[in-house]
Amino acid sequence: MKYIFTVLIFISSLSALSAQNKYYSNKKKAVKEFETALQNYNLQYYARAKQNLYNALKIDAKFLDAYVLLAEIGFEQGNKKEAIEYFEKALHIDKDYFPMIYLRKADLELQTGQYSKAKADYNKFLSYKKESKRHINYIKNKIESCDFAENMLKHKVSFHPENLGTAINSPLSEYWPSITADGKIITFTRSNRDTHSQEDLFYSEKVKDQWLTAKNIGTPINTAKSEGAQSISADGHTMVFTACLRNDGVGSCDIYISHKIGNTWTKPVNMGSPVNSKYKETQPALTADGKAIYFVSNRPGGKGAFDIWYSFLQKNGKWSIPVNLGDSINTKEDELAPFIHYDGKTLYFSSFGHQGMGGSDMFLSRRIKDTVWTKPLNLGYPINTYFNEESMIVSADGKLGMFSSDIEGGYGQKDIYSFELYEKIRPYRTLFAKGLVYDAKTNKPLQADIEITGLKDSSSFKTVSDKISGDFLITLFPDKSYAFNVIKNGYLPYSKNLFLPDSNIIIKIPLQPVELGKVFVLRNIFFDIDKYQLKAESFAELDMLKDFLANNKKLVVEIQGHTDNTGTLAHNKILSVNRAKAVYDYLVLKGIDKKRLTYKGFADTQAIASNNTKEGRALNRRTAFKIIAD
Repeated sequence: MKYIFTVLIFISSLSALSAQNKYYSNKKKAVKEFETALQNYNLQYYARAKQNLYNALKIDAKFLDAYVLLAEIGFEQGNKKEAIEYFEKALHIDKDYFPMIYLRKADLELQTGQYSKAKADYNKFLSYKKESKRHINYIKNKIESCDFAENMLKHKVSFHPENLGTAINSPLSEYWPSITADGKIITFTRSNRDTHSQEDLFYSEKVKDQWLTAKNIGTPINTAKSEGAQSISADGHTMVFTACLRNDGVGSCDIYISHKIGNTWTKPVNMGSPVNSKYKETQPALTADGKAIYFVSNRPGGKGAFDIWYSFLQKNGKWSIPVNLGDSINTKEDELAPFIHYDGKTLYFSSFGHQGMGGSDMFLSRRIKDTVWTKPLNLGYPINTYFNEESMIVSADGKLGMFSSDIEGGYGQKDIYSFELYEKIRPYRTLFAKGLVYDAKTNKPLQADIEITGLKDSSSFKTVSDKISGDFLITLFPDKSYAFNVIKNGYLPYSKNLFLPDSNIIIKIPLQPVELGKVFVLRNIFFDIDKYQLKAESFAELDMLKDFLANNKKLVVEIQGHTDNTGTLAHNKILSVNRAKAVYDYLVLKGIDKKRLTYKGFADTQAIASNNTKEGRALNRRTAFKIIAD
């Protein structure tokens, strides 16, 4: 906890007084009740300790130490305002008896939004030179936090939270929302008992802009023990979550992973070392493609008690040694609840260490490169308050945030809310391509490799369609052109030129079985006008074709060049032959046996669209290959 060391110092001071039998009261019966209370407090028997202290105060109404311990019990039970009242009663008896009271009271006032009072008490403690010497840096930081919070109160940001309703929220607590990129599935943690001693994962589907009644995600993910703090991948096919004290555990709390095949989740597997350690790993967050994970751990090598770490899936299928996100993100205090947006660059997280409103505040930071991040930005008031705010996620388009809170007006203890993000705290916008891969002849869903490559940059996005349903989802950036390729053994590859101006794409992909005479159009082979030198944007498609031929070693293909009707037939004939030969040469250079390749130019003699329109001519200018032997 943020103020734990001041609590420990405070209680150790009381224990020292006990050891020396030095108390504000000299009445033996009152002192005996107090010492019994202190023992019960150390055993966390708070109700018994409070009764002992009430008994002591009946004997001696000015027993200052009893009020101090009542204040600490109030803090431990979550009643900070009651704790402040008891500290004030102690100071009313003797304002100079125990200077640490001012520091403890100021901490609690900061945590309850009483910033002016907190500053006054911090400064009062500083006036005790002998007492405050070891705490000067701590107190200066807290005074700066008070000033920061008061400034935030004067500059409110736009914030209008809306409860997600009874389909999601219940009389119990709902928290840790996680959502797919298309916004159709939400998962969250629900506490099944008022004591929070057992948690399960739930999910809901959105139909016609309405959430259906949430359901328990069931076995094999949920068990009789607790599962929580989950994160679902953008396509909804992978989930990671936290479970503690398991028989297969590496540490006290570990991260587990499960994959969805069709409508069934696989048995969760402990992610093992090096992601998990003998320490505590929790609150995982998957990147959009499920190939990297951010999480919280108190393992050695961090900056504070709990830090945010990062690990990625290597080419050998193993997770990399986790890397600490460094000083930009992590502080000497706790950083929690990471959420990495679908853009792969914007991180939202909670922190006790960066300047905030008094509890844990929510921040964002943008990745510059690797583990270099911008200075965290506080999301502002009233998104952040003196309460603890955490576990926020943001939709793929960057407009909508979701978080959990116990603010008034909910349906239970904690509810999940949504709100529109103001411009400054929005991530980079992402879109998605979503679709279904199936056999063109039988309509049977197919599992296939899908790769989308940026035509103007080196960006590459890969996924695999579900082997039961054939569906896939992959996140992309707007205003870019992509080469879209789908490959499966035994089928012709699928090629499409994809441009996402400002909207998502939903697409059906029929794969044609490999058969003699089949023709496949390569949609992402590019040449300058009236030229036959391959442009760099063509290489991703050509490499896909090379892999296809390498995996189908018996096929012999004819590379075909086609033009529109611009120019003379003789000129276009030469141009189309040279373009086909350019593809032939590239494949030979990449290791494909020239005996398996021929090339031919057809000029404009095999038009597939009208040459009377710009769009038609573009379709007619194409490169294709034909299977001529298998």
